[in-house]
Amino acid sequence: MEGQTITLIFSDGRSREIVAGAFETVEQAARRGGIHLLTDCREGACGTCKARCLSGKFFLIDYSREALSDDEARAGYVLTCQMRAQSPCVVEFDYPYDRTQAKPA
Repeated sequence: MEGQTITLIFSDGRSREIVAGAFETVEQAARRGGIHLLTDCREGACGTCKARCLSGKFFLIDYSREALSDDEARAGYVLTCQMRAQSPCVVEFDYPYDRTQAKPA
């Protein structure tokens, strides 16, 4: 699959790589790859999927400023359900990889 390689780094030090297609969010690409990132609304409204992008170019689809403030966005935080990569990216999560194993309801 063509796309951008996204390295996901978790708080327990584990990491995984996924490939996100041009019209796919990081959350969608991870789910397709069997990694169930924490999420609730998948619409950019709740902030559950918030993570920090350490490197790479991306853009965020429309989202609520209550879910991700302008200050957080300037500090590199993203909503993975609204993040589309434009280059290889490294994204850091504040929870361990084991939490991605439970499938969302």
